[in-house]
Amino acid sequence: MASQKTSKERWRLDINNTALVVIDMQRAFVDKGAPMECIGASDLVAGINRLTALCRRLGIPVIFVKANRRADLSDSGLSKDFLSSRNNELSALQGMKGNEFVVGLNVAKTDYVVPKIRYSALIPGSSHLEPLLRGLRKDRFIICGVATDVCVGATTMDAMMLGFKVFLVGDLTSTFNEERQRIALEVYDKHFAKVVTFDKVMKELSQWTRKRGG
Repeated sequence: MASQKTSKERWRLDINNTALVVIDMQRAFVDKGAPMECIGASDLVAGINRLTALCRRLGIPVIFVKANRRADLSDSGLSKDFLSSRNNELSALQGMKGNEFVVGLNVAKTDYVVPKIRYSALIPGSSHLEPLLRGLRKDRFIICGVATDVCVGATTMDAMMLGFKVFLVGDLTSTFNEERQRIALEVYDKHFAKVVTFDKVMKELSQWTRKRGG
């Protein structure tokens, strides 16, 4: 007897109610040798560019969320209590180049750029991501970026608890070591999101292109 699929396994990407959310692809987290570099983050840029380009073709809103804390971390809440002396280099770097999007990331004029001041972009007071998604009438979104188990993860968890369906592109995220990456994706897939691959998302979205004759 075939096992029944769970409700989550039946989730589908529908271009009419889906957005794309790209988290923190900034130089402080992506540049090689940066204070908060996520392993392999620079290798994600090409895939993210392909995904954003396809979403624009399909009319899916592309939203770049950007960590935008003050250099002195005075607006960071308790997160500053967990920063090591090494991580405090982030403060100085943000005042120079670290806050910029990584070189090579394609951000179009039609895209939305949403600053945030907490790990989660969806906790009240952090950003205007939730009202933007509600205003766009999107009840689900694709998410990618860095760090998998910090800002991507916090946003994913809050999204699920606010009623959004989240499709987390596991191989378009990265964090500070491979073990953290593996555990994070396992937890999110079990409790908070549908973890998918880049190839699967591109294939599923491409089917909409064919439906539209694009």
